[in-house]
Amino acid sequence: MKNANVFVDVDLTLVDANGKLLDGAREALQRLRDEGCHLFLWSSVGADYCRKVAAIYCMTEFFEGFTAKPDIIIDDMPSTCVTDFVYDVRLEQSWSALAERIIEKHID
Repeated sequence: MKNANVFVDVDLTLVDANGKLLDGAREALQRLRDEGCHLFLWSSVGADYCRKVAAIYCMTEFFEGFTAKPDIIIDDMPSTCVTDFVYDVRLEQSWSALAERIIEKHID
């Protein structure tokens, strides 16, 4: 899959419960961008919150868009909306390991 769209959550994924950037997140996201991924930041709090967090960590340029998490999805192929490509960074060894796993499994 070339040019994969990667949606990254803010709270407890990009930043911890205190709003601190998780170790290795910046480098891992840069690695994904370097491999051709299109990064989007989302949160149930909304797009403005996403932009604010990205700006705090000087990462606005990493992301092509900022959005709220969807509550309802309407699509002609709904099975393509929820995939086996969902990852929980808390269950991974590190952000770096997660980026490498995504690249190995999903990026041509």
